[in-house]
Amino acid sequence: MKHFIPLLLLFLFSCSESEKNIGHDPSKPIVFEDFSPKEGSVRTRLYITGSNFGNDVSRIHVNVGGKEAKVIGSNGTEIYCMVPKRAYDGKVTITIDGENGESATDFTFEDEFTYHAKQTVGTLIRNVDEDGNGSWIEGPFADASVYGGDWLVMGPPQDGKKVYLGTYGGGIYVLDLETETMTKLFGKLHNDMQTFTFTADGDTLLIPDDNGQGTNTDRPNIYYALRSESFRKQHVYSYGTCSYSVVSHPDDRTVFYTSWIRGGVYKKDGQFNATTGKWEPKRCFELGNLVQIDGAHPHLIMHPTGKYMYIVCEQVTAVLRSDYNPITKEFEYPRVIAGHLSATGYTDGVGGAARFDRIYAGVFVKNREYEAAGKEDIYDFYATEKWNCDVRKITPEGVVTTFAGRSNSSSDGKTYGYVDGDLRQEARFNQPIGITYDEEMETFYIGELENHDIRYITTE
Repeated sequence: MKHFIPLLLLFLFSCSESEKNIGHDPSKPIVFEDFSPKEGSVRTRLYITGSNFGNDVSRIHVNVGGKEAKVIGSNGTEIYCMVPKRAYDGKVTITIDGENGESATDFTFEDEFTYHAKQTVGTLIRNVDEDGNGSWIEGPFADASVYGGDWLVMGPPQDGKKVYLGTYGGGIYVLDLETETMTKLFGKLHNDMQTFTFTADGDTLLIPDDNGQGTNTDRPNIYYALRSESFRKQHVYSYGTCSYSVVSHPDDRTVFYTSWIRGGVYKKDGQFNATTGKWEPKRCFELGNLVQIDGAHPHLIMHPTGKYMYIVCEQVTAVLRSDYNPITKEFEYPRVIAGHLSATGYTDGVGGAARFDRIYAGVFVKNREYEAAGKEDIYDFYATEKWNCDVRKITPEGVVTTFAGRSNSSSDGKTYGYVDGDLRQEARFNQPIGITYDEEMETFYIGELENHDIRYITTE
């Protein structure tokens, strides 16, 4: 009996070893025939046919579009795996590790897999009371609450994955996407803040102040905070009339901002006053020469290259483009890129044929197809519409389409509300305003006024 147990264990071990990689004969070549299907999205079941693969999935590695695919199984003549996220490249490569000193076998199919990106709307933070009202509660995303999401900006990449959330008159909160927690950076310290931005290097946070001054220039209108101080201390950057929005040019960090009187757009330190011996703001142009603007709050969004900026405003029913003059180092008088200055509504179309209703914010997003085609401008613009309750996409040529929201698939006939899911077939928003984009993760973050939440649009 003492001899029987070791013999039994040896027999079981030998059996498991022999069955571990059945379907593979080291004396014969590995043959790859085909894969199917030829197109699909994330989690598509992909089958690779051939012979002599073996059944040891630990030795089989499949790469689809530059991403490692999860191998589910193999019977020796067919490998079963799942298409990974963002498999854009299209190449299908298989590596089968050798055994007993064999070299690995690598193979890449000539045919490529066509990846269809699947985007969906989800919820990052939402905790409301029985009446659907939100409040400001810090903590883990699962417990946190927001009243609104007026302005969203991705933080400096050197600080990790963080979204900075600004609320009108209520300070700035930080959404740490890695720890999934929300904390207050600072509350209301001065008058009212509508927007904010970081300099291109991420070292300085610029905060305009709606100080209530239409002509008085002796009060601060822009503050700044430094990364070296964890952005927690505010310092006076400039004095002047009320300021709603500010941008910093990526080339030389020159600051431009908007003000109340006739929608003026100013260059800080744009002209030297010989009498006072000081640099003063210079008005580049007035939006009031183009459209009725007094009392409105124009927002500036800088193009990543600094070659131009877009101007959006709740009271202006069009998206305006102002080009940067590298000689004068100033922005020039704007023109309409999409929409109509005297007509509101909801219509997709080209240029002046498109209709908007209460554009609040926007963000430029790189388009891989433009980049591959060698286009000069490789960025689309995504804008939130407060009253149309959607996110619109605007190409560099001014072609406007609805990107997300306004689903009316249910019986209530409404196009607004709170519904996650497919971008157009299911998703609904209710007064979306703030928007930002994480390029690495291909994810939008959107703040909503009426839903009291932070939503996301992600590429699965």
